[in-house]
Amino acid sequence: MELYLPKSLVESPWAIYLADKAIKKARLCVGRPDRVILPQGCLDQQMYYRLMNEAALNGLRCEVRATVPEATTAFMAFADAEPLELQLPPGLCDCHAHTQFAYCGRGIDLLDAAALSQAVGVQTQCFTEHAFALYFGSDALKFKWQNDEAEVARAWADPNHVRMKPYRELIAAVRPLLGDRVRFGLEVDLLKDGKFCLAPEDYEGWDYLIGAVHEIADVDIKTISDAELEKKWLRDVETLLAQPIRILAHPFRYFPWYKRPVPRHLYKPVAKLLKQAGVAAEINHHKNAFELDFFVECLSEGVQLSLGTDAHVTRQAGDLWPHLQTLEALGLDTAEKRAAHVLSL
Repeated sequence: MELYLPKSLVESPWAIYLADKAIKKARLCVGRPDRVILPQGCLDQQMYYRLMNEAALNGLRCEVRATVPEATTAFMAFADAEPLELQLPPGLCDCHAHTQFAYCGRGIDLLDAAALSQAVGVQTQCFTEHAFALYFGSDALKFKWQNDEAEVARAWADPNHVRMKPYRELIAAVRPLLGDRVRFGLEVDLLKDGKFCLAPEDYEGWDYLIGAVHEIADVDIKTISDAELEKKWLRDVETLLAQPIRILAHPFRYFPWYKRPVPRHLYKPVAKLLKQAGVAAEINHHKNAFELDFFVECLSEGVQLSLGTDAHVTRQAGDLWPHLQTLEALGLDTAEKRAAHVLSL
């Protein structure tokens, strides 16, 4: 299959990112392209090289041809002769993306990501930086701080709360530029003994908070049994749901990331807990094994669903096509159905 990028797309200010999205959507909806085809004579040589490099990053060859199908908008590509619409349907909110403050980020820029997501049709783009990335040093991804009360005390005693104040200052600076179409929050984990990793004075000033279980403080993953791990994970989920969070991020991700069996028998109990707490369950396709049956249980319990790209690079902003496919599989295939069951901020 050949993926054609029309003149209107490659001349867009977002050409590089749109090319990436066209390749991703073709793989998702049609099949893996064999090569990318660019129109001849409409770009300078540097842009041709950049688009060829984009194709190469996705493992594809790139050719230039005199004849490429024409499109009516900058958001359409063609898989062979079939049009491939890149513009998202209206009303979608991306409730989880990162910023240049993320240690796990790989080159994301808040302003560029916000503009790109708006360009492809995201109604509300939300940035929710890891609280631990703001409080602790660049080795924070090792999660040693969960059990280090002295390190937590030092971070919270710092006048700037290490990098929390600069993050707040960036948000204050860009809010007037971006308006209500962009929201800001935090993705927050637990400390040992179930404490929320948020200084008391940092609870306020956010549009919302996301809770997440990335690590469990009192678990030795090398020795713990599956049954005991499930108990401790469920304990932490219940503890998070007692906090003022709006969304539970990537709910069952912990288990496949540690190569443990996903406890499917907990789908209904967790859905019930989410309903009782009034917290949404996040659909998150960022490197995550996907459990459709869990979201079936959430809908049966009346739990709202949240969409999160979990973007770590600018090009991932607005990548909500996998989420739309999931919603369709759940029967939420119209704007009206999505409005009734999907969180909008």
